[in-house]
Amino acid sequence: MLKEHLSQHHDRASRRFEIIDQQVAWVHQAVLGGKPGRVLDLGCGPGLYAHRLAQQGHQCTGLDFSPASIRYAQAQAEKAELDCEYRLEDVRTADLGSDFDAALMLFGEFNTLAPPDAQSLLSRIQSALAPSGRLVLELHFEDYVRALGEEVPDWSARPAGLFADVPHLILHESRWHAEVAVTTERYWVFDEESGHSVYSLNTQAYSNQELEKMLERAGLSITGHYESLTGEFESEADLFGLVAERRL
Repeated sequence: MLKEHLSQHHDRASRRFEIIDQQVAWVHQAVLGGKPGRVLDLGCGPGLYAHRLAQQGHQCTGLDFSPASIRYAQAQAEKAELDCEYRLEDVRTADLGSDFDAALMLFGEFNTLAPPDAQSLLSRIQSALAPSGRLVLELHFEDYVRALGEEVPDWSARPAGLFADVPHLILHESRWHAEVAVTTERYWVFDEESGHSVYSLNTQAYSNQELEKMLERAGLSITGHYESLTGEFESEADLFGLVAERRL
């Protein structure tokens, strides 16, 4: 997974560095006012955002449940002597801390949470923010999640990749569950060494109205709705940004 995060050939696990640089510059100016602050990066992966924000003078804390990503992020921060703390944690249960000027949850990570976990996390984020702190969410469009569940099943053969380090075959199928607004994807992976494995991924869709209500219940108010967190229009984007502020 770490290899996929760092790949510059696609934007599947993490974005390519060019886009990350643009988004970090936007967060630094539009959200943090160009001034050093304390930033909480939820689902930080290998620290690609926190590292760059720390280079801008921010004090960053990153949480992720991937041991390899956290080890990589810690090593990079130590090498560059950056003010970053990385913790191996599940954001659904972790102690988030307090007095953060901004909390980030990017690249559709919020859509991977079941609604009760998402609502609980929003409340805990609100408690972790400073009085004037802001939350930056990057979410999948509702229509994108629905379309994802209506894709035709497909297959591919790969020499190596996310699911296996040896040649393997992947069968992919997806289904849209309209009653709960969730797309379930299943990946059937076959290789000669281990036989086959099955991996599942749920992506929750939210309407704008649902998101507004969830944020309000958590004590947060939407202050901005953005087509892109780069500050530029992206014609084929499947993600949009929300900025919410802690209510006093």
